[in-house]
Amino acid sequence: MILLAIETAYDVCGAALLSDAGLVGLEEEQAPRRHNEVLAPAVERLLGATGYEFQDLEGLAVSVGPGSYTGLRVGMSYAKGVAFATGLSIIPVPTLPSLLVGEEVASPDWVATWSHGRNVYAMQRLDSEGWGEVQFLSGEEFTKSVQGQTVAGYLLDRLQPTPPVEYVETCPSAAKVGKFALDRGLSPVSDPAALIPNYHQEFQIRLSSHANS
Repeated sequence: MILLAIETAYDVCGAALLSDAGLVGLEEEQAPRRHNEVLAPAVERLLGATGYEFQDLEGLAVSVGPGSYTGLRVGMSYAKGVAFATGLSIIPVPTLPSLLVGEEVASPDWVATWSHGRNVYAMQRLDSEGWGEVQFLSGEEFTKSVQGQTVAGYLLDRLQPTPPVEYVETCPSAAKVGKFALDRGLSPVSDPAALIPNYHQEFQIRLSSHANS
């Protein structure tokens, strides 16, 4: 199987090509708030460098969150556009557990990412294969919840001055998204049009103090 994987959930933006034999190619970069201008050219460079075309692919894997509201929308919109134009299926990949692909700490008790301010998205391991639901926690809640347990995560240093949490640093990657989809044998969605990112927290429009005056 030849799979195009897309990662835009956080500040890493890019795409990877994978086969059952492993990684074929990768194009990604740190691109905070620039997903919309970076993603499509990255895919074009990737296909050009590897010699593949869209008609050679057998599916799309996309990181579906939780994560950046704008980043997730960009990745999902691009995947849907390609799917509708080519007939390729879309495989949704949960962002948090995919962060652990290839990491030395493969079985931490928690995996988490900084969300905004002093808040995190976190998942607690249930068993060797399963995770609980995504939780949206304050830094204080998270620190209490993970006390004495192993944690892997991304950008958790931004929680300061919350009491520090010892954790193993991970990083998002399109290569991880694709490998997670292939290793787990994840199924494509039956209706790509109905697929939406897992924002977990609804986007809030902040009004000025004069908005209601």
